[in-house]
Amino acid sequence: MKWTVLYFDDQLQNIEAFQEVLSDNFTVIGSTDATNYLDLIETHYPHAILLDVHMPIIDGHTLYKKISQHPLYNGCPVLFISGDASDENKIKSYEGGGIDFLPRELKIEEISVRLLNKIKFFLQISTNLELGNLQLDIKTMKATIDFKNVDLTLLELRLLSHIIRAYPQSPSRQELIRSVWGNDSVKPGTINTHLTNLKPKIEAWDHMIKVREDNIIVQKKERL
Repeated sequence: MKWTVLYFDDQLQNIEAFQEVLSDNFTVIGSTDATNYLDLIETHYPHAILLDVHMPIIDGHTLYKKISQHPLYNGCPVLFISGDASDENKIKSYEGGGIDFLPRELKIEEISVRLLNKIKFFLQISTNLELGNLQLDIKTMKATIDFKNVDLTLLELRLLSHIIRAYPQSPSRQELIRSVWGNDSVKPGTINTHLTNLKPKIEAWDHMIKVREDNIIVQKKERL
């Protein structure tokens, strides 16, 4: 079986190179025009999406936001690729929602392995999680509280799923970073930012998330 990867890059030669060198394991569907992302999302059911960070008209970070908000987006891993491997660019890519950042100088073997690992993790994780009145369906990337839909971002869903899987244990921020992003290059403060944005969205949950020192704790709310 070959895995389907959507690849947006304004340089055609980059797309053609990936289509050739990754052909053993992947079907790479490329486009130099990021404005046609709707057609590709609606036509294909990708296992992963690869975005060039620096593109004209729509840059990679903006394109990720558009894709992640599309109702037909299946929640598959999104990876950024760029020749600019500065810390600033990496952090912006991770905070923007990317599950990985691939510098262009990486060997193709490593790119292939990292793509495969992210895809297999996405496909193999448990599909349904529940804690109290909160339910997560990982396959459809939907969350409900008391069976009412909760609008969460992909990263919020991933963070929440790992926190619930660990319950009643309290994972550290570094453990969450390794689980969600797959490496240690994301700063621990990034977790705090995402949790701060997440909490008001799950206010109706009968549990609460707290950060104590370096650990993420889930507690059941006391009834008034």
